[in-house]
Amino acid sequence: MIYDWLRPAWQKLLGQREKLHHALLIHGPRGIGKSAFATELAQALLCESPRASGDACGRCLACGWFAQRNHPDFRLLTPAAAEAERDGDAESTGEGARRPGSKAGAKPSKDIRIDQVRDLERFTEVGGHRGGAKVVLIDPADALNTAAANALLKTLEEPSGATRFILVTDRPDALPATIRSRCRSLSLPMPAAEAAAAWLAADAGVGVAQARAWLAAAGGSPLRARRFADPSQAAIHRLLVETLAGIPETGIVQAADALSDVEASVWVATLQTWVVDLQRVCVGAEPRYFPDRVDRLRALSRRTGLRALDRLAAQLAAVARTVDHPLNPRLTIEDALLGVRAALAD
Repeated sequence: MIYDWLRPAWQKLLGQREKLHHALLIHGPRGIGKSAFATELAQALLCESPRASGDACGRCLACGWFAQRNHPDFRLLTPAAAEAERDGDAESTGEGARRPGSKAGAKPSKDIRIDQVRDLERFTEVGGHRGGAKVVLIDPADALNTAAANALLKTLEEPSGATRFILVTDRPDALPATIRSRCRSLSLPMPAAEAAAAWLAADAGVGVAQARAWLAAAGGSPLRARRFADPSQAAIHRLLVETLAGIPETGIVQAADALSDVEASVWVATLQTWVVDLQRVCVGAEPRYFPDRVDRLRALSRRTGLRALDRLAAQLAAVARTVDHPLNPRLTIEDALLGVRAALAD
């Protein structure tokens, strides 16, 4: 699926189809539809009867295989955790993303590992089953661990036959320069605010005002904002905002209790955006993520300063880097909230 705001980039890309670089790095803000764009491109490259526009026909044998996720000339490299989330195996059996040698009950990896990359060597060394292109989609490419990225370099630089690579990432700077230098870059844009609000309102069946509020909380990313249409996700977000807005009056233990059942990556990201809005208000700008909390943010900004908020932002950035492996989740929450309280007492 190509979202409306990406349609111009899609049409321009298809217009250059015959001259496409063998390795394309698709990047842009999170939640704008990059993965769907890349998947559509992979299908178009494998389609045996493409339309005049260059889009996949959706009817040929190759398109049928692709839709069933068993095309012999296509490989998807993604973390085991992403496979489990996509297939529903993480909750249904707990085994769907286990790899050979992994321990029973172990959490699926969030990295793309070297064994996944090495499996590509046989794939790229032989000709395509259909005599056409072969496509490797790596999503997200920044999930490649160091060993996997190094193993990919030679194959990426000198692919055999008609092998095409499509790499997708929110964070191109997180990729090694050696990977980036072997790819042609394609930057995809964030949609205009009003266009995003109109799309979200129609897609979720809500008013434009509600769509604007969701978009603000998601930093303007329409697909991230769409998750708030799920009542459970919306309830979690309200809980987080109410808890953060209550500090420092709310006690640390009480606030930590409220956050203890929320996934660490979620509360850390929300807290980081709360601090960003505090920083913005401190310098006289309007809040970006929580415009409906502007009065509270202004009141809190009078209790702190940019230096204290910068220290807090740095602390939270360190927490975010280790959020998937907290030694003590409860202690991590309390430590972060103590940092908030300290910043507001500066």
